[in-house]
Amino acid sequence: AGDIREWLSGSQDLTSINAFVESCQNASLWHRLALYSAPPDCCLVNYYGEGARMGLHQDKDEAALDAPVLSVSLGDTAVFRLGRETKGGRTYSFRLESGDVMALTGAARHAFHGVDRVLFGSSDLLRDGGRLNLTVRRVRKA
Repeated sequence: AGDIREWLSGSQDLTSINAFVESCQNASLWHRLALYSAPPDCCLVNYYGEGARMGLHQDKDEAALDAPVLSVSLGDTAVFRLGRETKGGRTYSFRLESGDVMALTGAARHAFHGVDRVLFGSSDLLRDGGRLNLTVRRVRKA
């Protein structure tokens, strides 16, 4: 995947992204949006380049399945698809733009979801385009 610095514009550096990741994991963002008593203990960073997608899946590897998942979008807009807790049936697609934060809580926490496509070049945040997604979550049981 390479060094995260390769994806950043000239106005940002690795230090600022690390600080942002830490701020996502602190009580401020988590407690305001997740409404969960225990703090997060993980932040997964995914990079989506031109043509990237992620098929419908569930986040169910964590021990703390009752804890919400916060998704922070940076860079290019993604067309996100959200379904239900069981495969099949109607899904809903919507755009997640740079700076959007989505909380998957309650039944949505266990819903199938994925990225249909990235609208490459829709943001100038990352020097070479693409999208960073920070997924803040609680892995261990509280």
